[in-house]
Amino acid sequence: MPREINMPKLSDTMEEGTINVWRKTEGEAIERGDVLVEIETDKADMEFEAYMSGTLAKVLVPAGETVAVGVPIAVVRLPRDTDEDLANFLTERAAAGPSAVAVAASPVQAAPVPPPSAPSPPAVSGAAPSRPPAAGVAPPPEPAALPVPAITPTSRIPFFLPDPDRVRATPAARVVARDRDVDLSEIAGSGPAGAVRVVDVERYLESLEEADAPLEGDAPITPVAARIADEMSIDVQRVKGTGPGGRITKRDLRRHLEAQERGSGERDGGLYGDEIKLSQKRKALIRNMVKSKEEVPHFYLSMDVDVEPLRALRERLKQDGRGITYTHLILKACALALEHFPDVNATFRRDRIVRYLPVNVAVAVDVQGELVAPVVKDCQGRDIQELAQEADALIARAREKKLTPEDYADGTFTISNLGMLGVDHFYAIITPPQSTVLSVSAMRRVPVAEGDQIRVGYRMDFGLGCDHRVLDGAKAAEFLAEIRRLLESPTELVKNGNDG
Repeated sequence: MPREINMPKLSDTMEEGTINVWRKTEGEAIERGDVLVEIETDKADMEFEAYMSGTLAKVLVPAGETVAVGVPIAVVRLPRDTDEDLANFLTERAAAGPSAVAVAASPVQAAPVPPPSAPSPPAVSGAAPSRPPAAGVAPPPEPAALPVPAITPTSRIPFFLPDPDRVRATPAARVVARDRDVDLSEIAGSGPAGAVRVVDVERYLESLEEADAPLEGDAPITPVAARIADEMSIDVQRVKGTGPGGRITKRDLRRHLEAQERGSGERDGGLYGDEIKLSQKRKALIRNMVKSKEEVPHFYLSMDVDVEPLRALRERLKQDGRGITYTHLILKACALALEHFPDVNATFRRDRIVRYLPVNVAVAVDVQGELVAPVVKDCQGRDIQELAQEADALIARAREKKLTPEDYADGTFTISNLGMLGVDHFYAIITPPQSTVLSVSAMRRVPVAEGDQIRVGYRMDFGLGCDHRVLDGAKAAEFLAEIRRLLESPTELVKNGNDG
């Protein structure tokens, strides 16, 4: 039999994926290991390989669409499958799909229409019990129930109030309901497949007559509509009733909410412009940052750093033909500081603080309007040239959108540098489960007083965001002071390995 290919889970945090491009077309032969499709995940754009050989019979999710992990995205015809096998499989799959719009769960929903094989439900909740026909008298025959049209979602109302025209009912019942202003969606039918019959409408009207009359000042409303209005906090005084005796029905509540929705849409149309579709990586970033601010008690501190010595070192390395940037020098300084302060290279886990073994520094990079943070692994003990080469390779892959989930994984500390954009001061948000993030601002020319003389100097602001569960202010200040010491005396940054 043909096989479905589902949206794969390509990272440990992936919940949904977007089809970027299908590398194979419908009807094309595929072999195990062929690249079938490119998928955008919350971590990276990744190629997904076919794990079976055959023919790509049908693409279920076109390029540009987003679906949850586990949702079928394609059908593969295996070599042993016949045309009949494929046709039967696609037919059965189509028949198994939903025939009506899925509805959101709500405390009150319309009575579902049972399948033909199900037993008939009771006529009306709270209505008089069913009356059997007199002995020897057969009940009058009624025409078969009309089919229920397919429902197309046209409203964003958070619960489903069925249109009476889409309720299964006999033609005679529809005539009586129309003449008596009855909302058929409030009646559970006793006919075949749950169809509403004339007798069900009559019993429903009897139950309304037997109900207590509304108190003075209260809006007349059917019991079903009253429950829904209460659950949804709808002001029934603002709803016009069209049911029996002017009562408010489910149909009236639906019309009221749809009118409100249309009004909101008209206002929105004059206020908002185009929508921007979020990438999977952007969605993951948003979830992570919201979680960080909700769960992590942030505190911040900053220090001004004299970077004249760093600037001089950078110029000397540049003249020597070595492509060392300020980001590389700051990366090395952070790696050394984390080795000197292992309490900072830690995380909060349940009821304890856990130190990381490696020093893995994530470097935040803006790539085509998206923020990514590839991780330079095992920075401890490595010279600056080695760190620079690895960081440059990661950044190059980021710009080509070829990073893998492994490139993002296991960071223990993050550097966020906005200096190249002229930002003088900012604080970044901690990336869980890390406990610290360093914010690097622009290099500034400032007046510096030396005795009675004023000269031009160079300064940079470094901000540190900390998880107060892991660090207190004094320890964080010592760590930031160590970074400042290393940057103000930068020869230590190039003394390791072959840089001595």
